[in-house]
Amino acid sequence: MTNTPHPIKSMNGLLFMAILILWCYPAGAQQTSSPVPLELSLATQAAPYSGLVLIAAEKGYFREAGLEVTLNLYASGKEAMEAMCQGKAHLATAADIAFAAKALAEPSIRVLASIGTTTGSQIIARRDRGIQTPADLRGKKIGFTAHTTSDYFLFTFLVIENIPQEDITFVDMPADQQVAALESGAVDAVSAFEIFAFDAQKRLGANAVHWDIQNNLAFHWLLTTKADFLDRPEPFRRFFEALIKAEHFVRANDQETRNIISRQWGFGTEFLQESWPKTRLSVTFGQSIVTSLRSYMGWQLRKAGQPMAPPEVLNYLHTGILDGVAPKTVTIFR
Repeated sequence: MTNTPHPIKSMNGLLFMAILILWCYPAGAQQTSSPVPLELSLATQAAPYSGLVLIAAEKGYFREAGLEVTLNLYASGKEAMEAMCQGKAHLATAADIAFAAKALAEPSIRVLASIGTTTGSQIIARRDRGIQTPADLRGKKIGFTAHTTSDYFLFTFLVIENIPQEDITFVDMPADQQVAALESGAVDAVSAFEIFAFDAQKRLGANAVHWDIQNNLAFHWLLTTKADFLDRPEPFRRFFEALIKAEHFVRANDQETRNIISRQWGFGTEFLQESWPKTRLSVTFGQSIVTSLRSYMGWQLRKAGQPMAPPEVLNYLHTGILDGVAPKTVTIFR
């Protein structure tokens, strides 16, 4: 004879299971499936001072923050910002000097933080053009990239060496074309970012003479965006969370950081040994950014024959996101 479950006992059993399920998964509990990550694109230069971005991507910190980040590489911060302004990226990295120049023409761009500094810019010249000392640059052709650190530090170097600007033939060219121009003899010297300066020395060998031109004045490698993009702040907040994790990793894992940068961006050991001591990776927003931008904007205006007061720098700074993620890193006077 088949035993038929008693209906009331069965209902009691189902009720007990329902209560158990509700107790284990109360109303409002989050689903176990991960949300779709937010998309963000960054235009940057493959350089040691962009290291925090690379570490955040390599170690999975962007994914942990709920982001899908696309890195697009450019030869300079100037080109990266131009790509951002054209809508090809949400963020761009650039030197403070390049940002100052772009901001005068594009008032919608904003600084979100500094993510690194460096003092690696150099002038590389050809000995076979009779160049042994800085004074020998008089009457020579010097390649540079306008509205970048290449431009500003060349200017200051010539001032310090008492070489009149009119004694130089300036040849404006993209940063990644300087080495070829110097090697072919199209120019006698170049004012180059550290990556291209190192390459130029290697190609010229004993024919190269070089000078550091930043005079220990580090430039800030800024994280920038357009004001319109800030209407959707959550991706940027997550981006900073990932960068802060990357900074902690860098501090605790110096050699592994170098290995990642070398492997992912193809830098040789010799180059990193030379550039790494000149590089500092950290997320900051200090008063020195304000001072630098004021100085560089004034210089750009004077260079363009417009000796007017520069615009208010604070209008180009957006501290709100970093204030919310790591407020102690924001130390500008407000």
